[in-house]
Amino acid sequence: MRAAAPRMMGQVWRRARPGLEPRLEWLCGGALRLRRDVLAFYRNCEEQDGLVRTHVWRLPLCVITAPDLIEEVLVRKQRCFIKSGALRSTQLAFGQGLLTSDRDLWRRQRRTIQPAFHSARIERYRALMRAATLRLVASFGEGGVRNIHHDMTELCFEVLAQSLFGEEMTEARPLVAAAAEALHAFHHLHAQWIGAFGGLAFAGVRALSTALGRPDFVVDPTLLPTPYGRQFRQAVAALDGYVARLIRRRRGETPGEDFLSLLLTARDQAGAPLDERLIRDEVVTMFLAGHETGAASLTWALYLLATHPPAAERLVSALATGEEAGGTAVDQVMREGLRLYPPAYRISRTAVETCEIGGFPVKAGTEVMIPQWAVHRSARHFPEPDAFRPERWTPEFTARLPKFAFFPFGGGSRTCIGNVFAEVEGREVLGNITRRYQLSVPPGADIAPFLGVTLLPRGNVLPLQLRRREA
Repeated sequence: MRAAAPRMMGQVWRRARPGLEPRLEWLCGGALRLRRDVLAFYRNCEEQDGLVRTHVWRLPLCVITAPDLIEEVLVRKQRCFIKSGALRSTQLAFGQGLLTSDRDLWRRQRRTIQPAFHSARIERYRALMRAATLRLVASFGEGGVRNIHHDMTELCFEVLAQSLFGEEMTEARPLVAAAAEALHAFHHLHAQWIGAFGGLAFAGVRALSTALGRPDFVVDPTLLPTPYGRQFRQAVAALDGYVARLIRRRRGETPGEDFLSLLLTARDQAGAPLDERLIRDEVVTMFLAGHETGAASLTWALYLLATHPPAAERLVSALATGEEAGGTAVDQVMREGLRLYPPAYRISRTAVETCEIGGFPVKAGTEVMIPQWAVHRSARHFPEPDAFRPERWTPEFTARLPKFAFFPFGGGSRTCIGNVFAEVEGREVLGNITRRYQLSVPPGADIAPFLGVTLLPRGNVLPLQLRRREA
């Protein structure tokens, strides 16, 4: 029997175990536990070791939670990995956009898009964020019960449309919402299917393709004749129609400095315009990924403030002190919210080359999971890991924290391109809502996370009671 892992700040642990239970079933491995409770599975792995090796229906699976080993995967040996099979299975939606592309294509796309997120432009976006937030706050009136997740989703899409596309895009909003809902539902169902006996087929295809030298091969399950597949295809087709019309219209207009204009005026290595499909992929990726993560992070932060009134009052006091103190306090709340409820609750990769991580072999074809949910809630790095304590985020604490103990925006070269955008948006939204309204959870509210592509409130509903503060 091994000794329990020590609970020390900054502790690095490297041992790997062949599995999680004394009597792992030979066939299913961790499949049934993943199906039953994914987040609990991740936390159990983190409590066991920094690298846990198991399998899902004989498909090799590594769960990596040690910060130095995470850095090996995302930075030092990133060439050995590509985006996961699950994410690449939904390329009908994302295509070869920034979220799903790899290697040289990804690097070219990143260089093309990066100017839209330069600091000078983000400062210009701040005024749009503030104006949109104040319009939303004015609509709250004296308060009442609101589905705050709906409010944040609408707000973040409005900010995205105005900032990155330079127009309101009211026609796009319901189409994006329908596509996002279908995408999350399909992703959730696909994960459940993999955890059940459908995982046998997935593992069999992976084993065969790896043996033939193609560990990157995936079958697109969205093409299957299932109700979820049909809903997904219909929603994406409707959004594609809108995007095609948008691109045609904007090609006939004078280019601006917005995100879409960058794509339309960009040239590839041969000097030719970008392929129409690639432009479509980037636009749809920005629609689907560009506002939902921000909306989710704001929703969970407001929920945490609603359930921790003393923390909310400390934030209001800091906001009244001045811009610098208020900005620091908001940043602390946002960080703690991202720690406890990271919208990207895990990073997944497929090994396409056999390599060693922490001295242990990771074979080509292995799926690698890096769960922010578990790493962020580790007692190895965070005292009282399940407690909401924004005040923990002092400069001294941050300096002591291992590099990959907190990584809500990913890490390495593939750190989220919109991380600064999200931070500025958080300051505007959280500051302007909490200084005007007291927040609480209505009696009887049933709030729980839903594991779609991102970590959302179940049913896209998170009710909060708002009461206007006295002037």
